[in-house]
Amino acid sequence: MKFLRSTGGRGISWTMIGFASSYAIRLLSTLILTRLLEPEVFGLMSLAWVLLMALEMVCDVGTTPSVIRSPRGDNPEFLDTAWSIQAVRGVWVGAITLLLAWPVAWLYEEPALFPILSAVSVIPIIQGVASMSGAVCARHMHLGRLTVLNLGTQLLTTLLNLLFAWWLQSVWALVLGSVLGTLLGVIAAYAWLPPYRPRLRFDRDVMAEIVSFGRWVLLATLFTYFGGQGSTAIMGFEVSVEVLGLITIATTIAFALSDLIQRILGQVAFPIISRAYREGQDFVGTVDRIKKLIFLLVLPGFVALSLLSQWIIDLLYDPRYALAGSFLSILALNGALGTLSMPYQNAMLAAGNSRGHAIVMGTSAASTVSLMLVGMHVFGVYGMIFGMGLGNGLLPLAVSAWFARREGILRWRYDVVTVLGVLALYAYQLAALSAWS
Repeated sequence: MKFLRSTGGRGISWTMIGFASSYAIRLLSTLILTRLLEPEVFGLMSLAWVLLMALEMVCDVGTTPSVIRSPRGDNPEFLDTAWSIQAVRGVWVGAITLLLAWPVAWLYEEPALFPILSAVSVIPIIQGVASMSGAVCARHMHLGRLTVLNLGTQLLTTLLNLLFAWWLQSVWALVLGSVLGTLLGVIAAYAWLPPYRPRLRFDRDVMAEIVSFGRWVLLATLFTYFGGQGSTAIMGFEVSVEVLGLITIATTIAFALSDLIQRILGQVAFPIISRAYREGQDFVGTVDRIKKLIFLLVLPGFVALSLLSQWIIDLLYDPRYALAGSFLSILALNGALGTLSMPYQNAMLAAGNSRGHAIVMGTSAASTVSLMLVGMHVFGVYGMIFGMGLGNGLLPLAVSAWFARREGILRWRYDVVTVLGVLALYAYQLAALSAWS
């Protein structure tokens, strides 16, 4: 309770308010959009986001984490250099997206992907000129302003998506809504957050610090893509666009709690742990408190979501989306396993061990892709989803635990209890799906 009343506790409160409101908006939007659009639309957009996310990760040098953890993160020279790197990166990502639009459409044998990718190529360019005030607010955990800004932008983007969906009833509704929502979000950040006037600057010392820390962040994000968005790309070859759309719908619900954990760790835990490490405070105790909160408050939610999956899908969606319930039952358990290593990885980044973080993400990528392919060709689509969960959960946890043990922050009891419980639920759900089919 003392922790919840502290700065970190208030940060968690703002994060949970933002998460609950954001997810409610997203869920309401999905419910309406699935009645206006066909499942194939969501599959096409998933493939488009796969390429865009891949390129963004390829060019990610960790400017925001660098601002949060660096002792010089408030200096104008540091911020301007970070903004300049971010702007150049945005132009680079947009240009490559445009160049790859036609080859990707040809590769997936989906001609509609070419104009879609051409249109969304402007999104990283717009994001590249975003204000660095967001990173500064995150550094000092001024999460109230960030929460209001993010919710306002999301709400406006959702309204645009719904308006365009009602008008166009095609995939272009989501394309136009995303582009305009991104533009309005960047403008709103300059108007709402503390004043920041960007200046093109490339300070050598700052660039050296960002690149030194960010090179391993870059490698980690590449691995994150291959294990996360890369799995979606592979699924595009293994299943139909319609089934991919249903898996996307189920994933949106299943990973809601994972999103909450990532927000808490990114917006609250990472700044707190970074400050504790810089100032020689209770680094180990902070990590322990985060692990307890996740174990006691979040993981039970994954279990409930898995057990109630079909009822939830039947309640929220029309019969065309009924198959998503069976996918949701497994994806929810995947989310439970995937959260176990997150606190350890954030602690590594806070301590400046971006190399260890990259190793964990590399393990996750390799095991996720390998096991999902094995599962697909041996047990079909459910085996593929189950393999993704094991690959993204167990092996990365083992590597993270090894690094955590070296730092003295390993809390193995939480991990062992969760793994045994989730494996038992996997067996139950897969047996039930086998009997049902």
